[in-house]
Amino acid sequence: MKKTVMATLGLALAAGSLIAAPAASAAQLGATSVDCDTWKSGGAPYTGYAKCTGMLPHPLEAAKVKVTCIDPRGNKWEIYGKAVGNGKTSSAKCSDNPSVGIYKVGVERVRL
Repeated sequence: MKKTVMATLGLALAAGSLIAAPAASAAQLGATSVDCDTWKSGGAPYTGYAKCTGMLPHPLEAAKVKVTCIDPRGNKWEIYGKAVGNGKTSSAKCSDNPSVGIYKVGVERVRL
């Protein structure tokens, strides 16, 4: 009986220490500074691009291009490219219409 009580207490203490253990920070997981570049095509059809390095492995962290398009009347809308991992390029095309251009290109990072 005494051994059963001691074993139960030991298991409870072990489980409690797992629950109370702090989560690892990004620095402890080996994350470094993230560097992202964005650019756009020089002609129609206008396409925006984004590429990031230094992120956590995909799918833990990814980046996607965020393109703000503009038409001849000044109407603006946003489109997004596919979320990709380190060193890969995300792209999004505004339109096949040569009158639709790019107002702004940015990047959105996604993390699980």
